[in-house]
Amino acid sequence: MILMHKGCPFTLTTVDMKRAPEVLKDLAPGSQPPFLLYDTEVKTDTNKIEEFLEEILVPPSYPSMTPKYKESTTAGNDVFHKFSAYIKNQLPAHEDHLQKNLLRSFLLLDRYMLTPLPHELAKDPKMTESKRKFLDGDELTLPDCNLLPKLNIINVSGKYIF
Repeated sequence: MILMHKGCPFTLTTVDMKRAPEVLKDLAPGSQPPFLLYDTEVKTDTNKIEEFLEEILVPPSYPSMTPKYKESTTAGNDVFHKFSAYIKNQLPAHEDHLQKNLLRSFLLLDRYMLTPLPHELAKDPKMTESKRKFLDGDELTLPDCNLLPKLNIINVSGKYIF
């Protein structure tokens, strides 16, 4: 998602890890995708991949995806964690509590998205509800790249469990 947004040429290779070629197993032993191979350097940690891409693919050639507000980085962080706990629960007695926790995390994310950010209030001090498209404003940033795939999984899975 980051490479596409930045408009950087890249090759995406999908690999069935059960039948991965030996060269891939040797490339990042014990690691799970995604991997980033840049020249001869291999990155396996998603956060390190993001940081690396932000350091290498900088303006003016590529847009920055660093958020302006640190709160945007943590907004929605616990949504997927609460969702995972809810769907993995095997104890019916815990279901209501876990569902309430999940819904509370959605409400916190919704509240963050509706609260105007400082740059919005600078333009319109009377603004009561944000109209921004993404966590940090109207441009896609790294926190969005972390959260959007998780929200998609919740959306797809939620059609079958809620």
